[in-house]
Amino acid sequence: MERGYLHTVVCIVLLTVLGLLGLKWLPQLSVGGMALRQVDILSDISNDSTGMPAQTDTIKELPVVKNAINTCKPGMTCINDMSGDERQGIEPLYEAIEQMASLGRPVRIAVLGDSFIEGDILTEPLREQLQTLYGGCGVGYVPITSNVNGFRRSVRHNFSGWTEHNGNDHRGFGGEHASITGHYYAATPGANVELRGTTATAHLDTCQVATLYYTGYGTASVTATVNGTATQRFNISGNGEVGSVHVNGKIGSVKWTVDYSDPGIAFLGSAMDGNDGITVDNFSLRSSCGYHLGKVSDRMFASFDKARHYDLVIIMYGLNIAHKGQKQFNEYSMKMGSAIDRMKQAMPTTGFLVVSVSDRAQRTASGALNTMSCITALINVQQQLAFDHHIAFWNMFTAMGGSGSIVRMAQAKPAEANRDYTHINFNGGKRIGRIFAETLDWGYQSYRQQNTPKGGEQ
Repeated sequence: MERGYLHTVVCIVLLTVLGLLGLKWLPQLSVGGMALRQVDILSDISNDSTGMPAQTDTIKELPVVKNAINTCKPGMTCINDMSGDERQGIEPLYEAIEQMASLGRPVRIAVLGDSFIEGDILTEPLREQLQTLYGGCGVGYVPITSNVNGFRRSVRHNFSGWTEHNGNDHRGFGGEHASITGHYYAATPGANVELRGTTATAHLDTCQVATLYYTGYGTASVTATVNGTATQRFNISGNGEVGSVHVNGKIGSVKWTVDYSDPGIAFLGSAMDGNDGITVDNFSLRSSCGYHLGKVSDRMFASFDKARHYDLVIIMYGLNIAHKGQKQFNEYSMKMGSAIDRMKQAMPTTGFLVVSVSDRAQRTASGALNTMSCITALINVQQQLAFDHHIAFWNMFTAMGGSGSIVRMAQAKPAEANRDYTHINFNGGKRIGRIFAETLDWGYQSYRQQNTPKGGEQ
């Protein structure tokens, strides 16, 4: 290589390295409401940008406003209900379970989260345990399409002919159509979605009612094919609210086919449920910080609640803003607080539960893997969020084993987490899901005991 060319290449490389090093000191940026990770090419060999070793923070103790559990089982991380007189913490779930025999529908739990729950990885065992305890069947609500349908074990999910929109879109997204998943779908003639039960876990092979949800304005015609043979046709007329059509029976599979649809009709999702018991719906949106909830209209929250009422909404966002060197979570606190208040107002008889971020590890200068130093700060923000907005809080970080737990899970045999030291796998989901189900059941049994008059049953 000639000397002139070599000199040019060396200069370009040096300038590139210096530019990459300089990116570390840029302020935190966000695009479309989603925080971008700060770049630090020396992150794996450097200490946290605060200059302090990892794990110097502690989780604060907040005063208990109202806790349906007077005593917590030894070794259990119990749910702290901070709803006060507003009664939109954990109590609506326990009240619904108590009234299950006369409710006329399943008790419903919605889990809103990011890739940590994607593929039903945590909610599948949670659902299985709760349905074993309280009855119920079916996978619950499933969005029309999915990028993890081949990965998800709790339902066989096939689809074609749809155009997806979700809350991560920067263009073409209409919040008036978006469900609380942040998704909605436009159909071409012949578009279809099929849900088929599985035996991956208990209670999923058949259901008792299958439902298709839609919104928007105009007309459409859809055909339901049950168990591969029986068909039933429905004419849809949209009035801007969330509407639904359903079929009943012993349903192992259901396929919904759009025969015709006006452009103003948006489809939302389909569901396989029982007539009673418990339903657990997985509403995951990859890479979300929860900010997409700000794009969902108040009318949609209220309309969705009317069409498919939830007794408890579980809020699980945080991993996508937990980055090395992160010090402030003001934007997260503000946007999530606003979303919680809006959902509470639109869904006034629903309970809300913030679940803390899980453990996440980073590599230190010595090569050790320690809990990321911002995790405890984020958990403090999350429980303060629940306290300030009068809902319930559960510390999943502590329940899964606290500091260093994600590393122990990744190194376990068989492994319970991925080697990104961020995401759990199905083994880890099974363990944490069962812990969560046991915690919810313990809370209900305690609630029932405290609300049973002395000398007899209610």
